Amino acid sequence: MNNKHIENHFITKNYLHFDKRLHFKNIETYVSNPQKIALHSFLPFLKYELSFTKFRDVSEIPDATSETQPQKKKTRKIMYAGHLDGYIYKYYSLILNEEYNSWAQSNGIDNCSLAYRTNKPKQSNIDFAAKVINTLVDYKQAYILIGDFTNFFDKIDHSILKESLIEVISNSKLDSNGKLTKDWYNIYRSVTKHGYYEKSFINEVLGSDKDFRLANKTRYFNTLSDFRDFQKEHRTQKNQQQYGIPQGTAISGVFANIYAINFDMALQKIAANHNGFYQRYSDDFILLIPQKSANGVLVSSDSFKSIIDNVMNITKKNSIDLEKSKTNYYKFSNNEIIHFDSGKKSHLDYLGFIFDGNNVNMRGKSPYKFYRKAYQLIDIAQNKKINDGLNTLPYKRQIYSLYTDLGTHNSYSPYGNFISYAKRAKKKFDEISPKTNNLILNQIKNRKKKIEKKLKMRLHTKV
Repeated sequence: MNNKHIENHFITKNYLHFDKRLHFKNIETYVSNPQKIALHSFLPFLKYELSFTKFRDVSEIPDATSETQPQKKKTRKIMYAGHLDGYIYKYYSLILNEEYNSWAQSNGIDNCSLAYRTNKPKQSNIDFAAKVINTLVDYKQAYILIGDFTNFFDKIDHSILKESLIEVISNSKLDSNGKLTKDWYNIYRSVTKHGYYEKSFINEVLGSDKDFRLANKTRYFNTLSDFRDFQKEHRTQKNQQQYGIPQGTAISGVFANIYAINFDMALQKIAANHNGFYQRYSDDFILLIPQKSANGVLVSSDSFKSIIDNVMNITKKNSIDLEKSKTNYYKFSNNEIIHFDSGKKSHLDYLGFIFDGNNVNMRGKSPYKFYRKAYQLIDIAQNKKINDGLNTLPYKRQIYSLYTDLGTHNSYSPYGNFISYAKRAKKKFDEISPKTNNLILNQIKNRKKKIEKKLKMRLHTKV
């Protein structure tokens, strides 16, 4: 690994874990030594649930009068590795990504699989959604199959993953019998048959992270020997199933892409046979089939039904479950999106954007969450001002940074905010999908007025 790789990918993290924080330069020779990794004993992961609120768009709610309504709380299981283990996963993920990129190019799916890639120009969901919508408009008439894998990482079949890994990886990473070398097998085994502790349990037994930080401690145990003693008393939980990998490790994303190689090739073949288009972004995929092929032959509704059946068989064959509520079929014609089964006018919802055949918008839940969070922070600030008897409004810089156009300037907020995201989306769609009516900025056009009304004060350029 060259210095640029180290600088870009191997950053010392400050989270608490069972081992101490490390600088990559101090352990690079260990991480890059296959004999060491073949014998390496991986620490258990720490697992926690990331909770968030899902919102529904107005089009999904009968007689709704607001832009969106809260739907329900959802959780995502996240696991993170110890510091040394994290470097190992990152190092091997970079190698494996290069292997996957080369294989994908050789097998015609390089432009189909978009997430977790290291060989692509810097692009985002905006670019990918705009390309899909522009392709659809260029077709003029087309069938659409859009799907979502259910619990993608949790459902990954270990035997299929191993077979696909051996398929993708170069011979130098395989032994004389065509099996994974010992270091690669140890990596694979540590991810599939992973051990873990619930973070809540660790905090309950040992104390909160806040307590550790107040005590200037950077790890849960003074030594790994202390941790091993803890393990004897509190057994590590293990994945005993023949499926599932942790979501959150540096190598999980490329493992997921490798797992889906046969699915990607099969759907790309369907697309190519009909001069169509296929794209997958992690667990979201879309297949576009033009109604009129290059030689002028029309694709009938019955033919599209056969394609749907074929795709369903492909998912089963590859042990992929589809989320029924997010798997839909449409027909695009006369600048309208028509639901294939009901025949009712509908819209395409893909990677955060809505397309009705003419107009492009962000999902209604996106601006709704923007205003909802802004109003929550303003309420907190106003209540604190009253309760603490302050003369000026606290958290003013946060409000300006996150919820006004000042936050779109790098000098004020280096990472931008939702407004800068919307502006970037507007610009990208204008460039990539110029034939659509771009209404993205209309969704937040009164942002200054709304924030001022909630603040009960005029917004100024200085805080």
